[in-house]
Amino acid sequence: MTFACPSNLYASVFGSSKQYRESSNIKIDKDAITRFLTDLTQESWSKQSIANGMSLPLKFNSLEQEVNSLALVDILNTGHGFRKELHAGSGRGAFSTIIFGVMTLHITNTPTTAEDLIKLSAPTVGELFGIKLDEEKPTELQFIKKLEISVSYKLAEQLQGILNETGRILKQKGFSDLGTFVVDAAKKAEGSAEKFSEILINTFPAFQDYSDIDGKSVYIFKKALLLASSLERRFAATESLFAFTDIKESPIFADNVIPTMMTHLGILVLPENLKHTMEENGVTTVEESYRLRAAAIDGCREIVEMANKTGGDRVGTVNYGEKGMLNVDLDVYLWRIAKEPQYRQLPRFACKETIFF
Repeated sequence: MTFACPSNLYASVFGSSKQYRESSNIKIDKDAITRFLTDLTQESWSKQSIANGMSLPLKFNSLEQEVNSLALVDILNTGHGFRKELHAGSGRGAFSTIIFGVMTLHITNTPTTAEDLIKLSAPTVGELFGIKLDEEKPTELQFIKKLEISVSYKLAEQLQGILNETGRILKQKGFSDLGTFVVDAAKKAEGSAEKFSEILINTFPAFQDYSDIDGKSVYIFKKALLLASSLERRFAATESLFAFTDIKESPIFADNVIPTMMTHLGILVLPENLKHTMEENGVTTVEESYRLRAAAIDGCREIVEMANKTGGDRVGTVNYGEKGMLNVDLDVYLWRIAKEPQYRQLPRFACKETIFF
């Protein structure tokens, strides 16, 4: 069955996330939001919330070529559940592994046309992305070890699946590569990040980040929303094509980092049946991960709403600029501070069964 993106995409993400958070019995502590905004400093916000968009240290011959690489990074942006194995095998985390792989594709002049994406195998993907595909295991015989398929081989298969499927769809629709499709989608979107995201979601299953649980749909769409924001930040000043005027209305890009930070800050209060997800080596089911990610979207909406109050209701002292605090900027802020030493070791939930974050 062909997936159809809900109308009013942003409203659907916000509305379904709020509904799903409430049905999951995840609470939002407004006193914790007040403390967060009161303690937030101008220096910290200005330093950590401003992003100019991803710019790969590579030479590109055209806009389409650069967009192709950025779009590949985004559609392949997964693997958080293999963080431990990836660090052990290559010293890189999940996102760094994706960046490494896409840069390798470009540097080695490995073709990424629709036809070429269709042909990629898991072993080739593993080699290009630096993913360890086998590991030595001891045997009953002393000094003798055997090679077995590694845990992270599954990630290589997931990436292969995304690339093969993307290639088939591009070929079917008559596009030479992903970059060409994305540029065309931006033209059709006519300055709307919401419409741009809808086109991506309606076309590629790797962007269809939603779930039907408890008889209701919850919409997250992390990758599609993130790509719109990344391209806007990277090109808006120079390419009107990506100067999306409605990016200020976008929800956050919910992964496992943002819910972890919000739980640590006391903003999200988890019920007993979800507290295990925030413990050391916390593993979630796909359903549990959707509950946590939906709560993060709704929690950030609440933070932004409180931060933008004026007059006697104003909380904190930070000047967020003419547009006020935006969800997309709050996402960047929380994601970046999560990388600081005092937060980097916080346990993050992990799910190896998803390709969406």
